[in-house]
Amino acid sequence: MCGIAGMFNTYSQAKPDMAVLDGMLKKISHRGPDGTKAMEFRGAALGFNRLSFIDLSGGMQPILNEEGSIAMVTNGEIFNFKELREELISKGHKFKTGTDVEVILHLYEEYGLDFPNKLNGQYAIALLDSEKDELILVRDPIGIAPLFYTEFDGRVIFASEIKAILEYPGVPRKLNMHAVDQLMNFPGIVSPTTFFEGIYSLRAGHMLRIRRGQSIEDIEYWDLRYPTEEPEDKGEAYYVERLRELLKKSISRRLVADVPIGFYISGGLDSSVVACYIGKFLLNSYYSFSAEIGSGELDESKYQQIIREYVSSKHYVTKVAEEEIWANLENVIYHAESAVKESYDVAAYLLSGLVRSSPAKAVLTGQGSDEFFCGYVGYMLDLFRGMQKGSMSPEELRSNELLWGDPYFRYERIHPAIRKIHTDIYSEAMRPNIPSFSAIDESPIDVKKVAGLSSQKRRSYIDYKLRLSDHLLGEHGDRMIFSHSVEGRHPFLDPELIQFITEIPDKYKLNGTNEKYILKKAGEGIVPHEILKRRKFPFQAPGMSAMVKKQAKGMEYLDEALIRKYGIFDPAFISKMKADYSEENFKLMGAYEIDYLMIALTVTMLCETYGLSV
Repeated sequence: MCGIAGMFNTYSQAKPDMAVLDGMLKKISHRGPDGTKAMEFRGAALGFNRLSFIDLSGGMQPILNEEGSIAMVTNGEIFNFKELREELISKGHKFKTGTDVEVILHLYEEYGLDFPNKLNGQYAIALLDSEKDELILVRDPIGIAPLFYTEFDGRVIFASEIKAILEYPGVPRKLNMHAVDQLMNFPGIVSPTTFFEGIYSLRAGHMLRIRRGQSIEDIEYWDLRYPTEEPEDKGEAYYVERLRELLKKSISRRLVADVPIGFYISGGLDSSVVACYIGKFLLNSYYSFSAEIGSGELDESKYQQIIREYVSSKHYVTKVAEEEIWANLENVIYHAESAVKESYDVAAYLLSGLVRSSPAKAVLTGQGSDEFFCGYVGYMLDLFRGMQKGSMSPEELRSNELLWGDPYFRYERIHPAIRKIHTDIYSEAMRPNIPSFSAIDESPIDVKKVAGLSSQKRRSYIDYKLRLSDHLLGEHGDRMIFSHSVEGRHPFLDPELIQFITEIPDKYKLNGTNEKYILKKAGEGIVPHEILKRRKFPFQAPGMSAMVKKQAKGMEYLDEALIRKYGIFDPAFISKMKADYSEENFKLMGAYEIDYLMIALTVTMLCETYGLSV
């Protein structure tokens, strides 16, 4: 994976400003420190920062097709490139490099806009077709690779990170209040929304077709599809063996590179499955990495040690002291380009720094398992849906119907109730404007896509849309990993594996209250028993209560003068929260309560970092 940037004149073939593109690429040099190249075309320009994995000497981009009529830059990895390359050569295509991504050019020539459906990988693609006078932007089906864009000055300007787009002269720097409200209500922001008004995130599984002189066309080429009817039950043994086979295949695909690769060990089930499959079937001098966070209930080092000893990899560990959380929060917000409501992004940031200190240039993670194997507490709460129905007010029933397509489906929050809290948090000047930026007055998903689904499948689809793509894989994943010039690879997000998971009956994912049942069965004899029997433990780091009590670095972002400067939050309410958080016995319920003070602090920090107006 790398960093890409570029611009396309939407109404003319005017000469692009290559000095501006150079500045954009420099702003995201951390995504690709192994080389930079930019090319000028009629009315367009493409730029690339390289992080080398395959064909180290000959894989620089942009890459052009044989005739020079199509140019491409790609931030990504194509894991089935060898099979695709053989197929394309047999059809007469000639390759210039040994890279995995060159197959994209020839697939586009062969299959047109259907080409992404041939790919198994993680990617953000910009294809410039000079003959058709159009630019195609593509983001992978799950949203692992980011791609942002804006329309400004008669151009579409795009990049792997927003900070590069802001280098284009005159692009407005204004806070998007809709993003703030999404963060208050959902796990994170949801594409196409970003915290920067007028700058958009290309949605996972979508492409933009930008033709000169015409309006932009947003095309959905893939979406997560669950059957409305429960699939035929082929028996537990079948699903266990097939899952093992696909896990081995997916993991081995993500270990292909001409540079060292590593993997994370968190102590949880998902990363342990990846580590132990590598250790049992594939290990060949790989590196592993752990972050030890806090003490007491936050300390997972005991379980990390079990896996470290089991796989016998060359291991690196970093102990994340609480002081480091607050000392690095500003760096995290800069790289995330987002406010946050948990401090664990800092742990992810420090962990990628640990990888950077090793020979490894990429790491495999356990990301994506919870969303597809029912790993969150919400899946268990759905079992008691009948009991919940009686407690739902008419307001909530209407809200659930609007947001999730089912009046009795509750996704984590009772939104009418927390809207009253949010109204108090927002400043007096902001309150009358809430309807204009509200995140809960329309659904963040297409509710037609979940019609007729079981609660389990409905929740999985919503988790994919609201939690996985832009939060866990975005500001928490991609931006934290790439901040130290490292790439993340995610075996649970292999398209072939996901397709199989959609065909597994519900009862094998959540067996009673036993979450991720079939994954645990697939881990038997491969993953240590202590890990398989362990109950789900969310990745956490110290919250704002500890920061307030210690008056740690960063508290200055909650000073009354700064809160008043932006006029987003009510100064009196912020002051009351600070007093509450400083009480000796005050404690938020981990991942289950919203840390509003963290939101207020990091929204203000984001505004200060990027000079945003409100």
